[in-house]
Amino acid sequence: MNENAGRGRRVKAWSVVALGAMAVVPLAAACGGSSNAQPTTANGAATVGQPPAGYPAQPGYPPGYPAQQPPAGYTAQPQGYPTQPAGYPTAQPMPQQAQTAPTAAPTGTLAPTDPNSLQGILNGLQGALGGQTVTPGGIGDLTDVGLKAQAFRLAPGMQPEGDQLKQNMTEGQHVVMLVTMQAGKCYTVVGFSPLGAVKNLDLNLLTLVNTLAGQDLTHNNTPVIGGAPSPMCPVLMFPLQYRLDVFAQAGSGPVAVQVYSKNK
Repeated sequence: MNENAGRGRRVKAWSVVALGAMAVVPLAAACGGSSNAQPTTANGAATVGQPPAGYPAQPGYPPGYPAQQPPAGYTAQPQGYPTQPAGYPTAQPMPQQAQTAPTAAPTGTLAPTDPNSLQGILNGLQGALGGQTVTPGGIGDLTDVGLKAQAFRLAPGMQPEGDQLKQNMTEGQHVVMLVTMQAGKCYTVVGFSPLGAVKNLDLNLLTLVNTLAGQDLTHNNTPVIGGAPSPMCPVLMFPLQYRLDVFAQAGSGPVAVQVYSKNK
């Protein structure tokens, strides 16, 4: 009887072992079938799998780390170029200063002029008269006295150069006289008309090729070209002739015009 009881206990023990083995087999099969299983070291720490053959190593990462793809639009920096943190403003090129070309001095101009008035002057000269001249000096009339007073103020230290234009003019009339200027001297042209006569008397100095060399830009009865402190001082070494246009723009009456000069 004891022998039968012992046999029954051995059968039960083997049954328990068999059931345990059957439970372990599916679990081992399930674990062994996963492709993501990581091998462990002796101390139980997981190790990273090795990359496939020929796969480039990633700098700064452990072996086998998957490759990182750059974001769309990323431009690789040259080797050794310092990278900027995200959001850092990019360097802007320094603006170049605009180079201003030097303004060339007007050629042939002895005094300020208004080039826009040249065509009107040339049109008026087509019907101009030759000026009547007299020898300067003496006391003369009120026109001569007024001219000398203006010369004392506008041409200090200068003496009369050539003849004096003296003529009665009507409104809108042009009168022309020739003037010679040369280097080594400075010149001032002074005009005068008494009160109640020519109210706006203009003087225009032109070269023989019809360019303005000087012009009175006032609108009164006392015009001047090259008045103090800025007289006209030619630089060419040979004498040049100019045409002096005297224009009675407004009013009528006696007019006197004289060129004055002094040595430099």
